[in-house]
Amino acid sequence: MGVNAIGVNGYPADYRAGKAERSQAGHTADTSWTVKAQNHDMVLHGEESEEDGKVVTAWACVTDHTSMTVYQPKGFDPAHPVYKVKVWDANGNVTERMVDVSKVDPGNCDTVEMYAYSAYLSKSGKCPDALTKFMMAHAHHKDMRGEYGADNLSDKVNWLEIIEKVMKMQYNAGNLQGYLEYKKFLSVLIEEKEKNGKKEQGESEQESKVETDIHVNPDGSRVLVMTRMMGGILSTSSIELSKPTKLPNEQEETEGTEEKQWTVPDISDVYGQLFGD
Repeated sequence: MGVNAIGVNGYPADYRAGKAERSQAGHTADTSWTVKAQNHDMVLHGEESEEDGKVVTAWACVTDHTSMTVYQPKGFDPAHPVYKVKVWDANGNVTERMVDVSKVDPGNCDTVEMYAYSAYLSKSGKCPDALTKFMMAHAHHKDMRGEYGADNLSDKVNWLEIIEKVMKMQYNAGNLQGYLEYKKFLSVLIEEKEKNGKKEQGESEQESKVETDIHVNPDGSRVLVMTRMMGGILSTSSIELSKPTKLPNEQEETEGTEEKQWTVPDISDVYGQLFGD
């Protein structure tokens, strides 16, 4: 469980569960906790419940007097990871959001989404220090923006550009280790973004898939059957191509006339007739 806070200057300080335990008597690393700063009007929330689930990480900001906690809901599916995020403002008002981390685009997402995504990357082991690196990048972003508070948590940001800037700052400062750490974080974000993009493209193609088949019934009639997958819903429509063929003992007298041969009808607009534009 990660417990994080932003210091007075906006830079992150990491608190382990053991420190949270000492600040809040009676709580251990395996139980819910709430930490209230003695010198600041700040509360770091870590309550776990049947409704919210288990705490993945928590973050409090001294300058904004806000707190954000990421939960792993009951029934969490690693194949389709969705986290619950609760945000407390300076007045104690709380808002909740469900974040599907597989849908988060680090090139265009807000702070809440990116915080949940970074928590997932750290917890899943894909990038263990993703959460720490994001918090440092976020602090840099706040410094560059100047006035930045709780009202900006929903602002869409290109975090890939911000992280790249921080990476270059580390290189220019001669901090090779920091440069390599941010470079790894950036590489993971880009790799996951491309992977999720290909997955969404494949799902989209699968959703719009249409199959056609011509069925010949025992009575000789022919039917065009079209099956369409859209939004996970399977629908089937059919259109008659030819009438039943009469058996020899059912043939009517056709003296003076020629037996008509079956011809393939024009079905160029059948798709539009069945499904519309």
